[in-house]
Amino acid sequence: MQWRRAIETSPDATAWSVHGPPALRDVFEGSRLTTDWNAALSLDTEIRYHLAPRLRDLVEALLDRGVSSEAATLTAELHAGGHRIYVTRDLETAKRHARELYSNHPEARYGLLASSKDKDLPRFGVDNTYQTTKRLRVGRWYNAPPNDAESCCRLDTVATEFSAQGLELDLAIVAWGSDYARRSGQWSIERAGKTRFARDPLRLRQNVYRVLLTRGRDGTVIFVPREAWLDETFEFLHEAGVRRLAD
Repeated sequence: MQWRRAIETSPDATAWSVHGPPALRDVFEGSRLTTDWNAALSLDTEIRYHLAPRLRDLVEALLDRGVSSEAATLTAELHAGGHRIYVTRDLETAKRHARELYSNHPEARYGLLASSKDKDLPRFGVDNTYQTTKRLRVGRWYNAPPNDAESCCRLDTVATEFSAQGLELDLAIVAWGSDYARRSGQWSIERAGKTRFARDPLRLRQNVYRVLLTRGRDGTVIFVPREAWLDETFEFLHEAGVRRLAD
């Protein structure tokens, strides 16, 4: 509806032609705008890779419902299909895994992702601070060859959800922060700090990690720092079938 309102109130609404999926037809019902509805424009099915729908289901089981048994079934299915998800408490182990996995594939891209809201990760070698990440040259980070100082494959710079949404890596190393942690069997945002104007801060943190956990085409390595506040999160992920990388 906001798109319709924006177009109809533009200086020359008659210059616009609206193209979209049939599901949006009702939104423009009664409008005098030129419209064209095409099922090929529907984005309700992910086509990035064949296991994408199951990955989405897994992330929902982890973040939305917090049910480790349900997630474990999905994790096993993904693993059997070739989409691997691992967890480690050692960042260097995660980096070594990525480099070894793609040692013979210079075209592959792997990088370090983290929530922009977390305040503890810099202590563990993940500089997700605003002053650092605002200097990230996103295009080069994703596309520069591995030997380039600005390449994601150097694994020394971090992309947050703002630089990752809508973009992908072959393998994502996700640094799990204390801004969204398991506490007494529930997800907690106690250490996330306040977010101005957020109607549902918990949902906001969920959506950040939803983005981070779905960026890897081949899989994801989750790095959970050796921080007492995150112990329950690490155990929850392991109970959910996420296999541990050997340190």
